[in-house]
Amino acid sequence: MVSCDDESDQPEAMTAILSSEHVGGKSNRGPGLSFFMIIDQLLATAAASAVFALAAVVSRFLLRRRFREEHGKVLYLVLLLLSAVYVGYVAYLWRFFEFVVGVLATAGALGLLLALSLVPWVTDIFSGISVVLDPRINIGSEVEIDGRRGKIIDITLTRTVVSGDECIILVPNRKFRDSVVVVYSTKPREKYFKD
Repeated sequence: MVSCDDESDQPEAMTAILSSEHVGGKSNRGPGLSFFMIIDQLLATAAASAVFALAAVVSRFLLRRRFREEHGKVLYLVLLLLSAVYVGYVAYLWRFFEFVVGVLATAGALGLLLALSLVPWVTDIFSGISVVLDPRINIGSEVEIDGRRGKIIDITLTRTVVSGDECIILVPNRKFRDSVVVVYSTKPREKYFKD
């Protein structure tokens, strides 16, 4: 209850009671929309729809009077402008732009996270393309990478398979770019074309 003993407190008390932040004694600052906010937005949308319909009827009447021959084109442009304003207002009223900004921010963050997690894989693919195009590195070539020597038995986009001393070594293709690679046999690549 608000006491009216002190006159300086009365305007603040009335302001707090009549404030838009308090409806029914509760604050509207919580998450989600309250019942009163939804009703308010529905009424505002209905009012905006009525104004839009009235503006469309008035503009049609005025355009018929003024522009008899080009009535269709001008009316189309006016109604298009009114429709854009109406859609923008309703989107603002229902906080659509906040939703879109939130979705875009989330999508951007997820895209950045995905891109950062795929960097080694993408690096392997581009390095694999350069390994495949390098004429000195072929299947059957003898190579030494990081102190391990073996013969290349397969080249894919992401890794190269090297047979070592009684073992198979799977080498990520970025090693061919980042490390010193010694190629012992540099036979020219065989042609697979028929002359």
